[in-house]
Amino acid sequence: MIFLKKLLYYFIIPPGIFIVGFFIGACLLKGWKRYLMIFFAVMLYLFSISPVKDMLIYPIEKDYINLKCDGDIIVVLGGGVYGNGELSEDAFKRVLKGYEKGRGGDKIIIVSGGRVSERYPYEAEVMKTVLVGLGIPEKQIIMDKDSKDTVENAKFTKKIMEEKGINGDVILITSAYHMKRGALIFKKYGFDNICAAATDFRFDGIYSIYDFLPSASNLNTVSKVLKEYMGILFYNIK
Repeated sequence: MIFLKKLLYYFIIPPGIFIVGFFIGACLLKGWKRYLMIFFAVMLYLFSISPVKDMLIYPIEKDYINLKCDGDIIVVLGGGVYGNGELSEDAFKRVLKGYEKGRGGDKIIIVSGGRVSERYPYEAEVMKTVLVGLGIPEKQIIMDKDSKDTVENAKFTKKIMEEKGINGDVILITSAYHMKRGALIFKKYGFDNICAAATDFRFDGIYSIYDFLPSASNLNTVSKVLKEYMGILFYNIK
């Protein structure tokens, strides 16, 4: 009974309801349109279940699992901020990792993140506020408020360090799914000594029957992973 209730739940909210809709549409159509509907239903289903999500995300996360990391300067990459001034889930986890690496010491922490429009706060300011609230001295935090993407994160972080005469090994902090592309870009901008302190790992590897039901969170993760693959491909081509 519990399984049937959960099954119903998974298929009456997105993306399950859309999968059902595609199959209903396939039944009402004929020829190539029917097969197109079935294709979209199958793809949407596959991209929203845990085993496929793990298959896609493991190759870009595996190098950072249990990786010991230390350095002189901590660089925390932004991951998004809402209009109400709250950090996104990704960004908040990155800031917590920065706090974990910087607490109780005197390491400089560079928080890197601008804003998407005037309606939004500067992400670096929000990140700094969180770190100060957790107990990191304000004097240890440097803000990069100009960056709008990972390339600019690297570019403006490099500029800040050169202008302030900051030298040393960098602890780069970002989400595990984003670390491979982030590290590639930072190395391109001259950060040769990077220690990748990844957080927010999405790989699971242990499944139950419920992991084969469509989930919006899996679909969201897959969309982020595909974006990373595209970014890595673009980087290698460029």
